[in-house]
Amino acid sequence: METPPDQWPDLTADAPEGEVSVTVAHQELDFDLNLIEHLVSRVAEGEDQRIRQLEITLMTAEQLRELNRSWREADYDTDVLSFSLSDGKALDGEIYVSLDFARTHCHTYGATYTEEVCRYIVHGMLHLLGYEDDTVRGARTMRRKEDQYLRSAGVSGT
Repeated sequence: METPPDQWPDLTADAPEGEVSVTVAHQELDFDLNLIEHLVSRVAEGEDQRIRQLEITLMTAEQLRELNRSWREADYDTDVLSFSLSDGKALDGEIYVSLDFARTHCHTYGATYTEEVCRYIVHGMLHLLGYEDDTVRGARTMRRKEDQYLRSAGVSGT
């Protein structure tokens, strides 16, 4: 007799804590990988969420546009894309960040390059956690949480 899915054991309990991998796919721009790990842990702790697997890729604007085009059929530049692979028991997903977009747009928002990249990472994590920004209220909630996590990680004083 086969065990029904709702009675399967919770394999996430045995999953390694906090497997975060960061890849820099940009040939010219770089970023502090230790800061990313610190930031990710702050968000996970603040949201009371365990990380099973999180892959973060820092890339060029062209690479992210191509990803946006191929996966979302959206042919425009964007700052961050996130793809959830989670079953709801632990954070599992991929975040893709455009370093070019951050460098180009940080001054528009009165931020540093570091703050802008970190904001994109937090924004991607929040999407993986189920937050949405397609309404005014949702966007406001996400912005408030982004600011909170940037402050708690020591990235921003805002």
